[in-house]
Amino acid sequence: MRITDVSILIHERPWHLKGFLSSSGKLPFHVLTIETDEGVTGNTFISGPAGDAPGQIIRMLKPMLLGRNPLDIGAIWHDMWRRNRMLAPMAMGCVDVALWDIAGKVAGLPVHRMLGTVKEKVPVYFSAFQHARAQDFADEAKHWQAEGWRGYKLHPPTQRRMFGEDTSILDDIAACEAIRSAVGEEMVLMLDPACAYDYSDALVVGRAVEDLHYAWIEDPLPADDLYGYTRLKQKLTIPIVATEMTAGGLYAFPYWITERATDALRGDVAMKGGITGMMKIAHLAEAFHLPLEVHDAYNGANNVATLHVIAACGNASWFEVLPFNEAGQTGVDKFWYGLAEAPQIDADGFAHVPEQPGLGLVIDWDLLKSAVIGELT
Repeated sequence: MRITDVSILIHERPWHLKGFLSSSGKLPFHVLTIETDEGVTGNTFISGPAGDAPGQIIRMLKPMLLGRNPLDIGAIWHDMWRRNRMLAPMAMGCVDVALWDIAGKVAGLPVHRMLGTVKEKVPVYFSAFQHARAQDFADEAKHWQAEGWRGYKLHPPTQRRMFGEDTSILDDIAACEAIRSAVGEEMVLMLDPACAYDYSDALVVGRAVEDLHYAWIEDPLPADDLYGYTRLKQKLTIPIVATEMTAGGLYAFPYWITERATDALRGDVAMKGGITGMMKIAHLAEAFHLPLEVHDAYNGANNVATLHVIAACGNASWFEVLPFNEAGQTGVDKFWYGLAEAPQIDADGFAHVPEQPGLGLVIDWDLLKSAVIGELT
């Protein structure tokens, strides 16, 4: 079997959060297809902080991929990594995801079976966008608790500084308090400041959410502040999860472990080397008896790939659902955008991992082809 073509369809996606990622109400949404001489294709989507990843896939990776056996995933992964100084992380990650889609289809197995299934369903937590009011978070958390979901994570009001709003860590603490008061002690809660704090603010907020029995605080400091994370971890008892933003993927994380700067490793299939990269990170964490918390992967297809990874990792316990809902919105359709069928999330708050060969994607080609604004070949 040989790779015969690599192409990217560019779809224009409606986008509801004007001022966040888009000022026009639309976003380019890329669909990667890798074709083979045996008629088996691999797919995923490219969106989010992609930069020039789609163009780099065609200019830099397509010449290297053509004529290769798509099942040589390990060799291709290392060949892509050798280009990492010039290659956007998402270019490597998304190609790897599409290759695993091919491999599963060839084997007639879902990807998680090929990786070594540990579980067939995963508890989900709702990941909140940056609401303005504490009550907005509290109402949202209660809604998902009533739906049977087991966890809720907020990106706190300080994140709204990107919209020019004047917020402080006191707003963040008030939101955390309102949520805990609304849902009681039964729901697992997490806080993700997304690298917004300095050391002093992180210490104050960290101690506040410790008292509220939050499960973890994630990415409180900038991703380059290894020293700050080390100091913070010495002062707090709440687990610190860091960081999805490290440059270098797998090869950056040993320093975080040896410096005792984090209580868990964090990453996603798009930005940390695809399925192959995330499995390497999972095994690194496992060797040190650390959890792996897998990040939302920016679009429906990569989020399905994420489910396969979590299902194959004994140290990965949660599936993050981040649909970028505004206050008062419910539903998760935006999280699965581009798919005609999404994995089931049951009434007990578990996402069920697909059992179809490959990733098990059911792509909504009618939707995606209805607003094509270009193609990269």
